[in-house]
Parts: sequence; C-alpha cells; structure tokens
Amino acid sequence: MTQPLRVLHCRQGDRVWGPERQILQLAERLPDYGIEMEIVLLRRWGLDPKPHPLAARARRLGCEVLEVPARPQDWRQVVRLLRSRLRDCGILHTHEFKSDLLGYWAARQSNRPWIATDHHLAIEDDWLLRLFGYADRVVLKRAQAVVVPSYSQAERLSRHVPLERIHVIYHGIDAQAFARSAGNERAALRRRYGVADDEHVIAIFGRLEPVKGHRDFLRAARRMLERRDDLRFWVVGEGSLEPVLRRQVQELGIAHRVDFLGYQNDVAPLMAASDLVLMPSRHESFGIVLIEAMSLGKPVIASAAGGIPEVVLDGASGYLVPPGDPDQLSRRVLEMLSNPGHAQQIGLAGRERVHREFTVEQMVEQMAALYHQVDAVKRGAFVSPRPQRAPLSAV
Repeated sequence: MTQPLRVLHCRQGDRVWGPERQILQLAERLPDYGIEMEIVLLRRWGLDPKPHPLAARARRLGCEVLEVPARPQDWRQVVRLLRSRLRDCGILHTHEFKSDLLGYWAARQSNRPWIATDHHLAIEDDWLLRLFGYADRVVLKRAQAVVVPSYSQAERLSRHVPLERIHVIYHGIDAQAFARSAGNERAALRRRYGVADDEHVIAIFGRLEPVKGHRDFLRAARRMLERRDDLRFWVVGEGSLEPVLRRQVQELGIAHRVDFLGYQNDVAPLMAASDLVLMPSRHESFGIVLIEAMSLGKPVIASAAGGIPEVVLDGASGYLVPPGDPDQLSRRVLEMLSNPGHAQQIGLAGRERVHREFTVEQMVEQMAALYHQVDAVKRGAFVSPRPQRAPLSAV
C-alpha cells in the first residue's frame, strides 16, 4: 500500500488571519489527495498557556501540531526541531519571513524539498519588517517552489525569484461553510452595537497596520458623515496602529460614529451584519476579506492595488478606487448607498464570482498537484510538463 505524502507546514503568529485559515482548509481536505499534514507553530513571544486557536482547530481535524517558542534565542532549537520532524515528512511548506528563514536551513540540512508561500512580499512601513523582507527574498531564490496568490504578486516576486519556480494559486473559501458561520443574527448583532434600524454599517476588516489603509478609511468616513448622518463605521481587527486610529477619530470628531470591535475569531457574523465592506489597502497580494464578504453578497469597494483587481472586477462584482484617495472612496460609497438596487446587484454578482473562481476545492486541488509534482522531482520520477498559465499581466 502506498504511503501518503506527508507535508510539514510552519507558520509564525498568535492569531488566526487569512494564511491560518488557508492552512486549516488544506489540513481538512488534503487527505482526499493522499497527503497528510503536520504543523509547527512558531510563537513569537514564547509559549503561551493558551493554545494557538489554529492548533485547537487543526488537532480536531486529526493534524499533529507542535507549538514552539521562536524568540531569537530559540532559533537554533527551532531549526533542530524542524529537522527532526522532516525525518517523517517529505516536504516542508513555510509561510513568510521567520518560518522561511528558519525553514530554509532545516530543509537544506535535511535534504528535503522546500516550498514557501509568499503572502504579501513585505512592503510594510516598519523598518524591521522590511529587513526581514529583504532576507526573505534572498532565501526564496533557493526554494523549489514559491506559491503566490495573484499574478500581480508573481510579477513583483519575479524580480527576485526565477519565474519558473513561481506558482500562482488563488485563495479559495468554502462559501457554504462561511455562510453557515455568518448565521442569521444580523438584527440582534446590530442592536448589540447600538446600530439603529435605519442606519447603514460600513466595515473594514484586517490587521491595524499602515498598509491596510485604515487612516484613509477614517478620512473617508469624515467626508461621508458631512453628507449623511445615518452611517456607522466598524473597524474589526487589532494591530500596532490602534492608538493612532483612536486619536484620529477624536481629532476628526467622528468617535461617536466609529466602533473599534477588536480582533474577532470569526468575522462572518459581523460581515453579515454590515451593509458595505471596504478594503482601502495601499497594497494587497490578494484580499481574502474581499472574497469572504462577496460570498455573503455584500457589495465591496477596494483599492486598485496589488492583486485586488484580479479579485474585484470594477463595476461588475464591486468597485475599485485609487489607493490613498479618501475622496474617491467616500464618493463611491455614497453612490452605492443612494442606489440600493444597484448595490444589491453588485453584491449578487460578487457572490457568483466567488462560487465560480475562488472555491476552496480549486485551491486545494492545485496545491495538492504542486506537492505531488515536487515530490516526484525529488524521487526522480517522471513529471508531466507544467500546465500553461495566463501571462502575468492577465487579470
């Protein structure tokens, strides 16, 4: 009987964001393709008495999960641990910065193939993240394959990594499961946050970091409130920018209309309770939040930045505005609110697009094919030619 291919995933973090949700989807569905997974979670500040939320969910799926401290003094030990786990695993798959750097050394010393997923190509404002990004690009050249979630990301990465090693695999979601998670408590949830029946909720979801465009979101909110007084704004997420944003709403005089809802393990109910979802990012490699919102039939307005135009077709399944332009953002939102019938049509078109283009089944099938291809090359087995893809400039 053929032994299943075993893949070791390594990811740093303490929360469940988009990449963690993708890892969980792989853990649930890859066994159908003859692939088993293990997961090593690098805990940034050392071990936490509470298990990582990804660990609890992955263990329920039957995955072996190890949580290890990943402070600088722990890095040598992390490499040893990865090396030991790779004795039983055929491939290492890492997810960004620290896991790439440590995983590269472990895979090299273990003579195992190494795949990396580059989720956003390190364009953050923080100097330390930029330094990690530079080091990341140096080692990514040595990966057997680098997965990116958009052609825009592939084009940027091709300046640093040979094009033949870059694989575009769009993110996907289980739209039916996401809808079930959203539930039908829209009215009760809005009442909980003091939203009146005749008010419109405009929401932004994501890490509170400069690249996500929250400051533009709040500037646009101020402009909208000058035109209408029936609007509420939800900021869902956590991050280093939170104190700055809280000061900003005070300075803009809109604190009574903006609610900071913090990190949410499950964003689906809040999306379902919103009327419009915005993503005014300065850059995005893809934008999982967009396909989640679109899957619920929510109209979305986002920046024409990075991979977003591959997700949102302007005027068809949502609207795009220039990044860093709160005036355009506010105008587009007000237009959508003034024409609810059109907004509903846009939402329905977005939902159809998700069901057609961004399914979890497509994502898992393509990832499984890549794992088997890399494993076959390692074993010296015959590998069929790589499938032809659209040119990098394609949308």
